[in-house]
Amino acid sequence: MKIISYLIFICLILLSETLFAQDGDEPEIDASKPTNFYSLLDNTFENASSPNQNVTGYRGKITLAPSAEHLVLGEIPLLYNDRTEKFGVGDIRVRYFYLPYKNYEKFVGAFGPSLDLFIPTGSFEDGIGSGRWVVSPGFTVGLMAAEWIQFFPIISYQYASEPVYENPIPAADKSTSGLTFQVLTPIVFSDKFFMQVTPIFKMDNIEDERQDRFIQELFAAYAVSDKLQVTGFYNGNFEDEIHTISVGLTIFL
Repeated sequence: MKIISYLIFICLILLSETLFAQDGDEPEIDASKPTNFYSLLDNTFENASSPNQNVTGYRGKITLAPSAEHLVLGEIPLLYNDRTEKFGVGDIRVRYFYLPYKNYEKFVGAFGPSLDLFIPTGSFEDGIGSGRWVVSPGFTVGLMAAEWIQFFPIISYQYASEPVYENPIPAADKSTSGLTFQVLTPIVFSDKFFMQVTPIFKMDNIEDERQDRFIQELFAAYAVSDKLQVTGFYNGNFEDEIHTISVGLTIFL
């Protein structure tokens, strides 16, 4: 697909500029705080199970941080649905995060806006895509409760377009607006190991309270070297009985 080739080409250009811009004095990596920006390549293998299907695959993410204030992320999933027995590219994600303020010596240690874009490159009929464009602006605040624990409340708005696939059911043939509130809570156990506990309240459609959901996420990372981390992740949507688990390897550039 041409759009994937273009995204990969842009990422390679930005990556080369980031690598050449680095100097020899590199600060210590602290990936526990989402407001610390690093250039990295994240590789995860995941499985999302639900009552009717399992979606398994690889999710590749490249994050480029040209400075401490700017972050750009590109994500391409390769997924297989065992119900439809189809394999392909899922929905591509692009994210930009701007951080105008960061001072971890203050209680309010950071804040900034972000913008997420999900491109419906995955097939809805094959069960590996949403079939909608999704635009999600958000705002993050960092609260420095203690050296070993912090809180990062994030509020975001989601606009989902009308379906781009053919013959949607009448109830789904419309755009929707939603809100998400989450609190990402890093817990630092040592220089090598940390976890993030994130309760999420999500309203996919603010006009329909029946779609409101509570979701719990858990993330753990262990640094095997200065540039490598192994990770584990869990996302639990208990109302819909959808559970996602993944393991990964993060390579800092």
